[in-house]
Amino acid sequence: MTEPAPEGLRARKRRATRDAIELNAVDLVIEHGYENVTVEMICEAATISQRTFFNYAGSKERAVLGIEPPLPSDRRRAAYVAGLGGSPLRDLLATMTGAFSDAGGGAGAHDLVRKRRRILEANPELAARELSRLEDAQQVIVGLIRERLAADMPRAEEADLVQRSGMLFSLAFGVLHHLAQEWLQHGMPADPQPSIDASLALVRELVAE
Repeated sequence: MTEPAPEGLRARKRRATRDAIELNAVDLVIEHGYENVTVEMICEAATISQRTFFNYAGSKERAVLGIEPPLPSDRRRAAYVAGLGGSPLRDLLATMTGAFSDAGGGAGAHDLVRKRRRILEANPELAARELSRLEDAQQVIVGLIRERLAADMPRAEEADLVQRSGMLFSLAFGVLHHLAQEWLQHGMPADPQPSIDASLALVRELVAE
């Protein structure tokens, strides 16, 4: 089994700065409204310079919606393609939940998700841009799945790889949505693998029916 390498100190510091920007940006928008929040307000709340803000976030919109798209890191992508010891679907779910943990997944992250939902509901123009960003992220994940399948099935036809990649993404998205609803209510467990396996068992049971 291939495991991702541990995160270094520099990466942890960058994540802490990113988290400070996002958390303060979201809280300010909840309190004052999106149009009333300025970059200056976010920088003051996060105790950073505007130069640091633009180096990390680039814009107020990205600070509020999330600086990085919901994607696994390069190390997790490489580990997924190499294989984590399970099926492509099971390994993908482990990779995506691992990416959530890398991004600071936990009670604070669940609260952040809820607040962002409120912001998107109140700002349809932001919701449209977030949808576009998620569609871009989907293409990256589908491409990652195709890489894994190509490694597992070197003689497969391209059309078959494309079809399987799209179906695997759809299955994974459905399972992740199911898990996210559960974790938003009860919190993400320290080890999400048993929840993943239970969800996959349910999928197999439903398919058999």
